[in-house]
Amino acid sequence: VHWLRTKALHDRWAEEMLLVGHEMWWTVDFLAHRAQTWLDRAQHDLEPGRHGRRCYAIRQAQMYRLLAEDARACFVQVNPKFGHDE
Repeated sequence: VHWLRTKALHDRWAEEMLLVGHEMWWTVDFLAHRAQTWLDRAQHDLEPGRHGRRCYAIRQAQMYRLLAEDARACFVQVNPKFGHDE
C-alpha cells in the first residue's frame, strides 16, 4: 500500500513539473504575443492627429516586451535548461 501511495505521489509531481515547464513557455509566449499585438496597433494607427494613441501603443508594446524578457530571465535562473529545447 505504501509503495502505491509513493508511486502516485511521484507521478503527480512528475506531471506537475511537466505542467510548470509548459506554463513557463506559455507565459513568455503570451507576453511576446501581446507586445506584437500592440506594435501592430501602433503601425496601423497612422491617422493624423492620433499621435497619443500611437505613443500609447508603442509604450504598451515595450512594456510587454520587457515583461517577456524578464520572465525568460527569471525562468532561466530557476531552470537553467529553460530555453534550450526551443
